[in-house]
This record gives sequence, structure tokens and C-alpha cells, in this order.
Amino acid sequence: MDASLLQKPRMSPDTVVIELAFVDISEADDLWEHVDEQQLSIDLRRRLSQQGLRSGVTGAQLPGWIGDRLEQQQKMVELDKETGTAVMAEVDGPRRLQCRSAQPREIEVRSVSEPIVVNVGDCELTGESTFDQAQCRLSLITRAQGDGRVHLQITPEIAHGDPRHRWVGSDGSFRFHLSQDYQRYDDLTIRAILSPGQTLVLTGTGKSQGIGQHFFPIGERIADHRRVLLLRLAQTQLDDLFSPQPTFTPIATDEL
Repeated sequence: MDASLLQKPRMSPDTVVIELAFVDISEADDLWEHVDEQQLSIDLRRRLSQQGLRSGVTGAQLPGWIGDRLEQQQKMVELDKETGTAVMAEVDGPRRLQCRSAQPREIEVRSVSEPIVVNVGDCELTGESTFDQAQCRLSLITRAQGDGRVHLQITPEIAHGDPRHRWVGSDGSFRFHLSQDYQRYDDLTIRAILSPGQTLVLTGTGKSQGIGQHFFPIGERIADHRRVLLLRLAQTQLDDLFSPQPTFTPIATDEL
């Protein structure tokens, strides 16, 4: 067989690889001692805080306990109420996303079966809204900078209601796509520039307010713990530098 047929397909030059993981932490954990929130503007940090959200960027090295916590989560068990036996818990494992420049990728954060009420206060979308069959998600857009770094843009969204068919344009043509209506919160868009190995952190605050209480509620999986989203820049194809980028250790285990 021709050896060329066994070669892996090359990624597009504008491809960015993001390692994604959710980890449960308590208020006592020292995560924020390792997170730089200064990459976000003071105004954005204020708006995020009012909506019960908190974000920042870490260096290439995350605390060792985060890797241990991710490994422990993969081994969690829960009680099957019907059979009374212990089964493996349904926990989101670490995974990789291949992103193309300026093409949105959706990150599902949480599904809620009962109606939720969102009060966004003084954001652009003021007032109180009620959403049925809510899907709390994030729209992720990456743009490679050409020097090994990547610009990340993350916008919270809430999809809601019954899915319905709608026309969607793609590559000069239209097709039917089954999807829910959604509410997008553009004034909460997080923008950050990451170097290879750096991680963007996003979670809720200690206050139950705004959209943060629905995206990252306290104690949903583990009592007194809150889920944290980690988005680590693993690889970028677009690099104009002559010197190679250093290799960093992945944030998670071999599940990636």
C-alpha cells in the first residue's frame, strides 16, 4: 500500500486546536491565585460580575490538583435508583475542538428541563426573561494571529423552546436546519489572546444572580462545588515565526 495513503490529513493553515475540560472546584480551592483577570477590561469584568460570571487567563502551568481532579471525575460513581447499584457517573470528559478562523463552535455548558428566569439587569438586554427547555451554551470563535498566538472570542447564549426547521445559508447554498431559538448576550463577550499552553478560565461567582447562576450553579454535581470551564490553546497551524514553538504538557489525561 502506498505510504502516502496512511498519512493523516493535514489541517488547514487557519486551524486552531483547543483543549476543553470542565472541572468541579470549591470556594476553598486556590484557582484564582493562578488566574490573571487583567486581560479583561475593567468594564467587562464589572458586567460579568453583575451577571454572576468570572473569567481570566492562566499561564502555561495549571495547579497540579486540577489534573488530579479531572482524573478523579472520570472515576466517579453514582447510584442507579432503579436497580440500586453503583454505576459510572455521566461526567463530561476532556476533549479537543478543531476550530477554523472566524467560524463559530458551540460549547454546551448545561441543559435545564424546567423553565428558568433570567434577569440581566443593566445589560443591553434589560429586564426579566423566562426560557423553556433552556440550553446554556457558549459561542467560541478563534482567530490565529500568525505569531503562534490566538484571539479567542466567547459569547454566552441561551437556546430555548421547541426545535424547528429553518433555512440556513452555507457555502453559497441554503439547507433546512433543525434548531431552537436563542438569546445571545453580546455585551458579555469575552475576548482574550492566548499563547500556546495558556488556558482561559470561565465560571460563576459566589452569588446566584444573572445568567451565571444558570450556567454554573453551585452544588449541581458535588455539594458546595461549582463547575469551571477550561479552554487551553493546544495548537495553531498559522505561525509566521522562524523559531519553533515550545511543547507544553496537556492539561488533562490521555482521554484527549
